[in-house]
Amino acid sequence: MRGSDRRRAILDLLNEKGSLSLAEIVSGFGVSKMTAHRDLDLLDKRQALKRMHGGAVSIPNTNDVSPERETSPSQGRDNCSICHRSVGQHLLYSVTMVDGHQRHYCCPHCGVSAQLAAPERMVMALATDFLSDRPHPAQQSWFVLGSIVVPCCRPSMLTFEDEEMARRFQRGFGGRVGRLEDALDYLRAEMSLHREGEGCPHCSTAHSGGKANNK
Repeated sequence: MRGSDRRRAILDLLNEKGSLSLAEIVSGFGVSKMTAHRDLDLLDKRQALKRMHGGAVSIPNTNDVSPERETSPSQGRDNCSICHRSVGQHLLYSVTMVDGHQRHYCCPHCGVSAQLAAPERMVMALATDFLSDRPHPAQQSWFVLGSIVVPCCRPSMLTFEDEEMARRFQRGFGGRVGRLEDALDYLRAEMSLHREGEGCPHCSTAHSGGKANNK
């Protein structure tokens, strides 16, 4: 199998499973660990997947990414599944559903609100580092909650791959630093306090099971 065909097959399998270990690639494609590392490094550089220790996880739209060329990070992305804003790379938050489909959100606020509304339907979430635009698992993300920087929906939620960078940002712009569970608790509290307030309409409707309207 040619290298380009193998990398396409890796992406297809990764898109189906959500994650792949290095051992699965070695055994499944009959290649050495060095070759598997090279393939994953190349695909990670082209933003077709996210390298993790011992393997890789999928990121949105891997089917639209050629393993042999660069593509725009926002190619083929729909509007936010919650508030219908345009979805770009800078604040992108993506969730993989139990049926394998991916849903994309304009910012961590909408992504976390969707997780809060239907946690049993979601198997994996990816956040985007606010400074570097690099995707990473939301479970490993550091959230800055309620800062004065509000690039999208309110209350502000920004995600960082590195704890130190999150804390530096928090010292400069306020809010508090937490993990995904803290973000869920934070938004849950906001929903109970401001059911009819400004911000993402999902905050006032998810609690009662209603549908979000366009902003």
